[in-house]
Amino acid sequence: MTTEIAKGFAKVEGLAFVKGTGTGQPRGLMTAPGIAEVKTGVAATFPTSNPLDVLIAMQHAIPSFHAASAVWAMNRSTLSVIRRFQDAQGQYLVTDAKDGGVMRLLGNPIVEMPDMDNIGAGTTPIVFGDMSGYRIFDRVGLSILRDPFTLGTKSQVRFIARKRVGADLTHADRFAKLKVAA
Repeated sequence: MTTEIAKGFAKVEGLAFVKGTGTGQPRGLMTAPGIAEVKTGVAATFPTSNPLDVLIAMQHAIPSFHAASAVWAMNRSTLSVIRRFQDAQGQYLVTDAKDGGVMRLLGNPIVEMPDMDNIGAGTTPIVFGDMSGYRIFDRVGLSILRDPFTLGTKSQVRFIARKRVGADLTHADRFAKLKVAA
């Protein structure tokens, strides 16, 4: 039961860490102010000629010191599109994970975040950055209280789970996000 409750909290936390408003929930990475935006130059998707140029622009939108430890974050649908990009020699830009490693794009690791936007007009489907610029605080660890009294007359036991976390952007200059827009 603890595993199922923890999975439920993880889904809610994951969404908040990406899109949270900061009011009654953590401020999400994609809703935090001050992050540089790189536009695709096309209203609803990636440019058909040289889509790699947009990704290179994102890599160079943050300082070199932080780019060295930066990761690409996107959802699985966006990753599917990116994995099809090839260079002029026909080589895929995303290198597959080998021997327990991670997939890489232009030399940096890729992290799947299911709550990121899909590619579409006006969305921000990719962020590139050094995650040390985003802090997550586990304020109160997972606690579960067994309550046999509230529903005792119905021969049921109620469980109350509690966990409290906070998060916010600490260094906006360590990130660049992709905006699908002209």
